[in-house]
Amino acid sequence: MLVPPATLPGPVAAPKNTFVDKARAEERELQAPDDLTIVYARWAGCVGGRARRTAPREKKKHIYSSAIPPERPLRLGMRVRILATTPAWYSTPGDGPEKYDTYDAHIVGVVVGIAGWKDRKVVLEIKNECSVNDVESIKLRVPFVPEVTVQLEADSIPKGQREAQEADLNTYAAISACPGESRCGGSACWLPWRKLVGEAFIWEPMAEDVSERPGIKPGRKRVPLSHFAGWGKTADAEKERF
Repeated sequence: MLVPPATLPGPVAAPKNTFVDKARAEERELQAPDDLTIVYARWAGCVGGRARRTAPREKKKHIYSSAIPPERPLRLGMRVRILATTPAWYSTPGDGPEKYDTYDAHIVGVVVGIAGWKDRKVVLEIKNECSVNDVESIKLRVPFVPEVTVQLEADSIPKGQREAQEADLNTYAAISACPGESRCGGSACWLPWRKLVGEAFIWEPMAEDVSERPGIKPGRKRVPLSHFAGWGKTADAEKERF
């Protein structure tokens, strides 16, 4: 039996969300033109849990989880920018549960690998390029919907795959962009105050090895109260009051 062409199965179409599309358009105006793909995700914790103070210092790895379909399917080698989401009612109690604010997580980098699975989400690994964020890499959990959320070669997909269901995707989110907030520049990123004062402002020559200012003997020094103008008179006046 012939099947009409309109009913033939085809690739899954990405769900449309005008609120998210508008937020992405506003986000494009905030950042410099580049090839970055914007991903909205929430912070979900640290890899291995919170480190103890006595443990040796390790490079930080964080976890982000997304339910909002990205503007285009994520693939290995793609450069992405993570904008972290928070419920809008944190700052505006009257907003509904599907409204979200965003902030720049200072995560910009390339999808370098596939770390595994978390239920029906595939876990992508992203190498962070931001020069002011000490998070070296992140694991991004994304609902596994081929050609919608991800575009992966069959031989690169680890065993245990479980395709996501409609309930795993948030297609009703209303996202607000962050006007006035500077965007992470990746390897060229500077903190806002460093842009104002420059790199030389925070540099101060120090004597080698002892970390002391040149011309001053090392060690802690007792500074008399009278060393500061007016402090001696103030101290005497306080004594006379009692």
